[in-house]
Amino acid sequence: MSKLSGVIPAIPTPLLKNEDLDVESLRKIINYTIEQGVSGIFVLGNMGEGTALLDSVKLAAVETAARHINGRVPLMAACSDGSTRRTIELGKKIQDSGADYLVSTTPYYYSFPHQPCIIDYFDKVSNALDKPLLFYNNPGSTGNKISSETLEIILNMDNVAGVKDSSGDIHVAMDILRKYPDKENRPFSFLYGDETVYDIILLLGADGIVTGGGTCFLDTLVKLYEVAMAGDKTKAFELQKQFWMEMKEMLGPDLIIDWMAAIKTNLKNKGLCENYCTHPFINRMITN
Repeated sequence: MSKLSGVIPAIPTPLLKNEDLDVESLRKIINYTIEQGVSGIFVLGNMGEGTALLDSVKLAAVETAARHINGRVPLMAACSDGSTRRTIELGKKIQDSGADYLVSTTPYYYSFPHQPCIIDYFDKVSNALDKPLLFYNNPGSTGNKISSETLEIILNMDNVAGVKDSSGDIHVAMDILRKYPDKENRPFSFLYGDETVYDIILLLGADGIVTGGGTCFLDTLVKLYEVAMAGDKTKAFELQKQFWMEMKEMLGPDLIIDWMAAIKTNLKNKGLCENYCTHPFINRMITN
């Protein structure tokens, strides 16, 4: 199981007006991201509207991405669902469609506050699937917050490759990085998803970053990763500030409402896709 590192975009899923997959646009986005120097591609995540798509569209997205990437970078694909059985069944279909890594949050909709439930979920899912599993820690979407102790147990499971930590809880992240300071011998990949602190987390030892909105600004993020790996704090801070200014300008004042449409509109302006979103995402930018 190879280590994941670098800048990994969680790409939007380009859609036709009827919410079927826009195959040609997906190929364009893949080419664009690889040309920018990314180290992997993540499909069907939060930015990819994974939970909102029909299963047929999800599988078409993975199959298209796997064929078009053709081994140039690793392909990560989300298989998250509302129960252990549903996640395993979807995960089997997605791994057979060509994903190199499967990605799962905790089950969503229902709240699972007991940490043993979450540990058992990842134990069962990781053992049932052939491809390595990445834990997507996203309590803002699932309602299930985990402790650093639970995260450490999950990360040391045999078929768990690492974590994309989008919890926004820097304390949990630092607990893990302090316990595993040696990146070369760390038994998992620690990837971070909070776009406000990429500079800090990379300088403190994270393996890489996974970005949704940053798909639009990969040139800045690749430079940020490179200078952080070189230990240049001043330049890393400058690039983080530049990146966040670019993000705020793109998202605008109503980012909580319009964020999906804003990101897809930016990619539309780059000539990569249309800005259709799954309903009922508000898409006031559709006519811009």
